[in-house]
Amino acid sequence: MGLTKKNNNGTPWPVIIIWVLVAIVCLQGYFLFTHKTPQVPVKPVAVKPAVKPVVKPSAGKVTGRIAIVLDDWGFNRTHCKYLGGFGAPVAAAILPNLEYSKDVLQCARSSGQEAMLHLPLEPHVNRDVYPRGYILTTWMSQKEVSKLLKRILDEYPGIVGVNNHMGSKATEDKALMTTILTELKRRGLFFVDSMTSGQTVCSQVAGDMGIPFAKRAVFLDNRNERVAIERSFAEGARIAKERGFALLIGHDRELTLKIVTEQIRKLKQQGYQFLSVKDFIRAQKE
Repeated sequence: MGLTKKNNNGTPWPVIIIWVLVAIVCLQGYFLFTHKTPQVPVKPVAVKPAVKPVVKPSAGKVTGRIAIVLDDWGFNRTHCKYLGGFGAPVAAAILPNLEYSKDVLQCARSSGQEAMLHLPLEPHVNRDVYPRGYILTTWMSQKEVSKLLKRILDEYPGIVGVNNHMGSKATEDKALMTTILTELKRRGLFFVDSMTSGQTVCSQVAGDMGIPFAKRAVFLDNRNERVAIERSFAEGARIAKERGFALLIGHDRELTLKIVTEQIRKLKQQGYQFLSVKDFIRAQKE
């Protein structure tokens, strides 16, 4: 007779216990398989496209200082309307003894702009026709130069400074420039060298005499074309940024006047400061 006990149905108790254990393991496996740990959904993070920031100058920071002189005023007065609309100082350099020279002088002053004398000086090569005695030359005596210059300046009261019209030969002549700058100093006027010659002595003479002085960095409109003028402005802005200062010279031309208005607005937004020539000269010494 076996030693293994049986239940009332005749099934041995160890077998029953094993079945119960197997059933328990199977049930645990079932629940583990069918009841997975719920996953917490991860909210996707929106990635914004990279945007290049607009770099603006800090408050109070000046990118560069610019002065603008526009030559050859006096042939018309229709362009006077631009003088009050630049939104910045722009000096009008007026040729003497033209039909509208004095009208432009009054227009510049009433617009709050500087009026300058665009003084005709002797060039090495002259392809234009001028009246006798209109151009100051190296062969004139000191007395003749002084008399002519005084007469011109007396006819244009309110002129604050002078720059040269042509003058590639005259600005190389120390005696002539000394005579001219002596009279300007006596009247408290500044001189701007248009830099029509690489051999100019104006800076040296002005420095020796202690007269307020500046020189051109860029001619804006040697080519009367939009692309060329805008490129010249860009060059002037570059110089002003690198050196701190740049004096730009253009002419009384419709296209130039329009682009000057546009560029002043554009460069102001980039932190450039536009100064009158008088303030420009003063700022360079600070």
